[in-house]
Amino acid sequence: MNLEHLKTFIAAAKYESFSQAGKMLNLSQPAVSHQISQLETYYNKQLFIRANRKIRLSESGKILYEHGQQLLALNAKLESLLAEGDRSETIKIGCSNTIGECLISKMIQDLIKWNPDIASHQIQVTIGTSIEITDLLYASDIDVALVEGQAGRYDFISHEFYDDMLVLGVSPQLRVHPENQDPAKLEEMTWLIREPGCAIRQATLDLWKGLNIEPKSVLVYNSNTLIREGVKNGLGVAVFSKLAICPEVQSGQINVSPFKDRDRFRPFYLLRKDKQFKSSLHERVWNFIRSQAGNPKAPC
Repeated sequence: MNLEHLKTFIAAAKYESFSQAGKMLNLSQPAVSHQISQLETYYNKQLFIRANRKIRLSESGKILYEHGQQLLALNAKLESLLAEGDRSETIKIGCSNTIGECLISKMIQDLIKWNPDIASHQIQVTIGTSIEITDLLYASDIDVALVEGQAGRYDFISHEFYDDMLVLGVSPQLRVHPENQDPAKLEEMTWLIREPGCAIRQATLDLWKGLNIEPKSVLVYNSNTLIREGVKNGLGVAVFSKLAICPEVQSGQINVSPFKDRDRFRPFYLLRKDKQFKSSLHERVWNFIRSQAGNPKAPC
């Protein structure tokens, strides 16, 4: 398969136009049509459905579009690594919110400390929800992912590297101690939770199900920081990663307690794709994170 033809196909699919793809690639429309035709001959599949001077992807075309983008990204990365050499290797790490806020900086600091030949500029970090990060990994936009819970939609190589303890947090202003977890009282309180797609939201929903409660007042936020501030100011209660609120616990701004029904933990996973090019830096970072061990019951 000719990668230049694949690039032409990706452009045509993106703009849903052979002529627009030609303009973006500095090709004539006949040249674009010819390259698409050659791809269709190569795969023996119709890639576009042509009707009323418009085009749209066929089912085979949708498959090629999805995986073709990954192939082009991998090829670009391979060319970059071969051109620049080991000294310029980089690794892109994606982290879900709690890991990005609480763990990754110390991990990178320790990695560089024990591997002085690795420079900080070689490591790029992206933070988002677990779903966002696993989508980036699937698209090969990052090399490894550190997420709260595995991504069930994708078949990644995974390693559990940390057990995160979950606690209930309440502001002292509410004069309600978090150890008093009477379901009727919890149901009457205002709960602060994350948006869909965030792992801590799912942990909160699982808790409600386990306690058989349906809170009457729920506030949804798209930031862990906003939830911490809301609880500190007495807006309500929230499920927290114990790891994420140590400063607030130490300063007495938030009171926390383990859950009465059982200790609740959520695993943190290290993920990568199976069939992808792995540089020496990639392998070193992967093995370093695998070797880390956290103690979720340690005090703040």
